[in-house]
Amino acid sequence: MRLGILAVVIAFVGLFVSSGRSGSLEQSKGSFALVSEAGQPVSVIAPADQDLDGSVSELTTYLKRITGRDFPVIRSLKEPRDSADKAIRLELGAGPEEEGSFALEVTNEEARISSRSAEGISFGISELLEQLGVRWFMPGELGTVVPENSHPKLEVQNQKQIPSFAARYFGPTRDKTWEKRMRFGGFLFPPAHGIPLGKNISFENHPEYYAEINGQRVPKQLCISNPDVLSLAVAAARTYFDKNPGKTVYGLGPNDGANFCECQNCRALDSGDWDPFSSEPAMTDRYIWFFNRMLEELDKTHPGRSLAFYAYHSYMRPPRKVVPNKRILPALAPIALCRIHGMNNPICPDRSYYRYLMEEWTKLLPRVFERGYWFNLADPGFPFSSVHRMRDEIPAAKKYGLYGWRTEAFCHWAAELPSQYVAAKLMWNTDTDVDALLEDFYAKFFGPAAAPMKVYFETMDHALRDGDHHSGSAFSTPQLYSQAVRSRAREALDKASATATGEPYRQRVELVRLSFDYLEHFVAMQSARNKQNWEEAWHQLQKLDAVQQKLLANDPPLIHPKYSRIYVDRFFRLPVEQGYERSRNGNRVVAALSGDWEFQIDPARMGQDIGLQRAGITGGNWQRILACETTWGDNGLHYYRGLAWYRQKVKIGKEWEGQRIFLWFGGVDETARVWVNGVEVGICADAAFTPFEFDATAAVRPGEENVVTVCTANNRTDELGTGGIMAPAMFYSPAAGEKAVPQNVLPLRETFP
Repeated sequence: MRLGILAVVIAFVGLFVSSGRSGSLEQSKGSFALVSEAGQPVSVIAPADQDLDGSVSELTTYLKRITGRDFPVIRSLKEPRDSADKAIRLELGAGPEEEGSFALEVTNEEARISSRSAEGISFGISELLEQLGVRWFMPGELGTVVPENSHPKLEVQNQKQIPSFAARYFGPTRDKTWEKRMRFGGFLFPPAHGIPLGKNISFENHPEYYAEINGQRVPKQLCISNPDVLSLAVAAARTYFDKNPGKTVYGLGPNDGANFCECQNCRALDSGDWDPFSSEPAMTDRYIWFFNRMLEELDKTHPGRSLAFYAYHSYMRPPRKVVPNKRILPALAPIALCRIHGMNNPICPDRSYYRYLMEEWTKLLPRVFERGYWFNLADPGFPFSSVHRMRDEIPAAKKYGLYGWRTEAFCHWAAELPSQYVAAKLMWNTDTDVDALLEDFYAKFFGPAAAPMKVYFETMDHALRDGDHHSGSAFSTPQLYSQAVRSRAREALDKASATATGEPYRQRVELVRLSFDYLEHFVAMQSARNKQNWEEAWHQLQKLDAVQQKLLANDPPLIHPKYSRIYVDRFFRLPVEQGYERSRNGNRVVAALSGDWEFQIDPARMGQDIGLQRAGITGGNWQRILACETTWGDNGLHYYRGLAWYRQKVKIGKEWEGQRIFLWFGGVDETARVWVNGVEVGICADAAFTPFEFDATAAVRPGEENVVTVCTANNRTDELGTGGIMAPAMFYSPAAGEKAVPQNVLPLRETFP
């Protein structure tokens, strides 16, 4: 809300009728007391003609919680002095970059918060309360610290605060009150997937408007070289601005995913640049050309408007031949890059590439945003401290000229403390002393358990900072948090629990301990799964589910209420449950395959032509890979797209002669074609990480050593950094008398990617 100068003043009412000090108030040099020695609280004076009730209520509520006293509120139309002049002399900015700025002046006689907006007044009140010791480390009462002090004082000061970034958002946090206290605000970057063409336009009635792929029109992306597409997109933008006259920015862009138009005219718009992470031609130039044309047309009716898009997927790299209009607003969305490390961390090549992208885009355009990812994808909410990353990247982004943030975050509060708190503080002020901020967090949040909790958080944070693992998923979690790391963390938690016996410190330590238990059950489950101890893996899954429910039962939930469940179910539950089922109730394990496979990539896609699937072949410079325990990203293949081959030998006992034998896999990324002793037994359906199995009875040789060969395909953009075989495999014999049917398989003649 853009207003004239506002001011909220905290003072004794008598100060407004006399320039001298109130005789009833004993002043201490260099500070302003909010309560007199006689117990009289100061008054809060706010403009009567502006809606500041929420902010004033926030102030008086917390002052009462601190002191135990009610603070009177006076709504006044009369200002005791020229606050406009005062604010101007304090140089509060008036542009969008300074939205939310405020001045805080404290004398021996009063405290005054001045701003050009109600938002700034709110931020100034948060600052004042924080100076009195209030903290909001996470949403909810358990995350709030309110000191008890019957006679609080404010130090004399005269300061202004202007945010380091014009836009400060991450989430969804699902708590707007907490966001306000953390000074979220500024320009909110709009959603930008898709280019609207109007209500009556569809692929069915206008296929020529859509992408041409292999000579056929398909409904995924648009054919942006078609002049009618441009006209319709401009008309849709004009309709939006007509309906929203206060808006100046329109969000649009390609649909999420690939299948870009291959027609001659669209390809002519490309620069020939190649995107190494999507393994596709870079699409940036064609879309910058399109946005430039849109702005030219929009200027005829709606001059000065801007277009916002996600610099994402294969349009993440800066344009090479088209100069972008300065009113194009990109938001960097590096979905395929590592999200564990900071951009200046020498251990991570992914993030140094991201630093390059940020530098290049900010050279081209004045308003560049971050639309990155402040969570570990496919992670159900295990401990994931990003403090090391936030203290690296947020100040660096300010140096490069980033305009603002709208990053995606799941806000797993128990798992990510105090990462979001540190991030919010740095987005407001990149000069924040992070070490001092953390010391304050340990002391105020954990009280007598501050020292061991500091050891815990530093142990977990440094494990990620220094870990040479880059997959954007929970698959590398057991490697990042080694047994030595977890032992040190558990020891620190035990000491904290023994120390923090009083409330709320005991509860706060326990919420962190609960998050750590969640991790421990996951690591134990994966370890048992990889050893094919299916009963133990299943029991650990039940324990993981029980801890997950406890984390979700908190208000607010301590892990994401939706994705914590989805990610366990999507990536980890089925292999454990199916492995458990196939080893009991009459099903019998014939032979467990080792997680240690022979391995080689096949970038030329010639493995089958040279006979890698044949039984008995020994040449070919096969390497070794622990397929169930490490990802492609952990083996230097984070960027690889294409085919890879796996092979191992396994003995099947003579006693299985005449028995029906299935070959079961816990999952691959993305698809697989399988041979046993050179005989093709099947192709799995294209459902990455989903278990599948084949009837291998005709191919196995009981009493002999059998060769299992697998060709996996990983062709699409993979933000997880995984690939190939992702779970254990085994031969098993289905229960007698049951009509067992292989699951998740395709006909043998199905085309393999």
